[in-house]
Amino acid sequence: MLTTCNSDNSDISLLEKINKFKKFLKIQSFILLARPKDIVYKNEDEKKRFIQDLTYVINRGLLILEIPWVDNENWLDLMSDLRSKFPHLLIGSASLINKKSIDDSLKLNLNFSMMRLWNKDLYIYSKKNDYLLIPGMTSIKDFKEAITCNCCTIKIFPVANKDNLLDINKFRQISFVGAGDIAFNDINKFKSLGYHGVVIGRNGYDGEKFDPQIFKILNIIK
Repeated sequence: MLTTCNSDNSDISLLEKINKFKKFLKIQSFILLARPKDIVYKNEDEKKRFIQDLTYVINRGLLILEIPWVDNENWLDLMSDLRSKFPHLLIGSASLINKKSIDDSLKLNLNFSMMRLWNKDLYIYSKKNDYLLIPGMTSIKDFKEAITCNCCTIKIFPVANKDNLLDINKFRQISFVGAGDIAFNDINKFKSLGYHGVVIGRNGYDGEKFDPQIFKILNIIK
């Protein structure tokens, strides 16, 4: 049922996309959320430098990359370059807020996307388009509604605000991803708490440099 990664996701079913995401997360239990600085979308040299930075860490074994969605053509160009340059990589878009952000991600044949918050209508729209959209939430109320929509991959964001009533260890059929001010040194802690993986943003890459821990982790995985 699992498929190999390639640049053409358009013919892959939602179930296969979910399985592929879980498979990669099992191998490498973090997602690097790389936030380009605004100048990356305005200056070609800065864009090339950003891609070079990512190339450096991808060539050392990074498997899952996420870039925040931006509503402009330059974002589409950047993501298209990354998609074609790294067909083996799981590439997603972050902070989706509307149907256009899903449509843009579909147009690029991205592997997945994430929302900051729970949005039932947006989630249903993504399912109708056979697309993997991972919602963010902290409340038991949102969680129960997500379950009724058969949501099987959920981001707890921010993890520091998680409702105590939401005991993730009671829902083994759900893949939980932690997010919000998490560093590489926190990975084992969150795995022990029942999370399948974590999103690491500025603590891992601040747009200028990487946390050296990422290279130690990638070497261990190899």
